[in-house]
Amino acid sequence: MLFIDKLFKAANNDRIKFVENCPQFDVPRLEATVYPEGLTIEEDLPYAEGKDLTEPLGTDSAAEGATLCCSDRTLDIYTPENAKAGEIFLMIHGGAFVYGCKELNKEFSMHLALKSGITVANMNYRLMPRTDLQGVLQDIFYAVGYLCEKGFSTFHTIGDSAGGYLCLLVAILLNSEKARNDFGLADFSYDVRCPSTSPICGDHLETPFKFAGIYFDQAKKLPKCIYDLSVAAKDYGCPPVVLTTGDQDMMLKQNERLHERLKAIGIPVEYYCAVTTEPDRPMHHVYAIAHPTWPEGIKTIDMTIENAKAAI
Repeated sequence: MLFIDKLFKAANNDRIKFVENCPQFDVPRLEATVYPEGLTIEEDLPYAEGKDLTEPLGTDSAAEGATLCCSDRTLDIYTPENAKAGEIFLMIHGGAFVYGCKELNKEFSMHLALKSGITVANMNYRLMPRTDLQGVLQDIFYAVGYLCEKGFSTFHTIGDSAGGYLCLLVAILLNSEKARNDFGLADFSYDVRCPSTSPICGDHLETPFKFAGIYFDQAKKLPKCIYDLSVAAKDYGCPPVVLTTGDQDMMLKQNERLHERLKAIGIPVEYYCAVTTEPDRPMHHVYAIAHPTWPEGIKTIDMTIENAKAAI
């Protein structure tokens, strides 16, 4: 028991440092952002009204009220003119599962909606350790159900970093009733399909012994493939993937490994590693989310759109 306590103490210290460090990069970026025009915008829509909210699994003092940390179950919808009925991108923000909010992905999502002609939903979800991975997935499926009630049935998932992990896993779950049953989502009853998924600098490999995977499944309710989503793709199937990263991405090796694993099991996958060519434009972690108007960010958007439209 003492050993487990030490693991959680170390993980919590890492989490607090992460939550404290991220805003120094993200706040200036958001303050300088000029958002594109030409979209109908609906903001802060509650998607889980009347739904069960489990009690927190642990304290979250570092994130409660911290800058750019939000566990509100709300989403934004960005609708382009003449948007195709019934089809939507579901955007899931990153932040190591313990930090972040939909505003971090707003600019990218708006450019994606404008260029694709496809509506984008950009969502918040409860952050860990306020909940576990099953709770996060439940939030996402509440959001999907809410969007289904608005007439959407074709979902393209997209996300960055931890959101890349979640968008890949959610794509698998949307297409597999067996997977949903195994993950405790058997009550999801909507008829949907997910023809594409596009992780950006995504996470797919975690460990239950340290931050952030230590928060995933303390009750051991979920399949072990949560710690390696290439196994989930093999076990349940996966739609075509666009996987993008950068040569200065801290998760570059993870993305290279996932690319090779998906190819090996026969999942269609397009891979793009952006290369740094100028010192003031590093292809760092989630560069495309931070800079969707850079040529490399534009290419990420173009590949995402091509993946979505080729799958329809």
